[in-house]
Amino acid sequence: MTGEEKTKIMCKWCNVTKICHIVSQEITDHQGNYGIDSVMMAKIKIHKHFKGKNYCKGSDRTIIMPLDELLKYNKKHRD
Repeated sequence: MTGEEKTKIMCKWCNVTKICHIVSQEITDHQGNYGIDSVMMAKIKIHKHFKGKNYCKGSDRTIIMPLDELLKYNKKHRD
């Protein structure tokens, strides 16, 4: 990510695309179809946002997901 590109993710609590940022990245191993695979995981911080009058349950949370899924989602839903 270069410059002022915004990273977005779908908040699973309110089903709206929200701005987030990557806090850290780590490599994890898991059992795949052909043996042990290494996957780059990203720790993502979802920014505060509202759902109605109150803050969303997913607001200001940190989640972990595969980095390649995040990049595919951002490439697909570019503004």
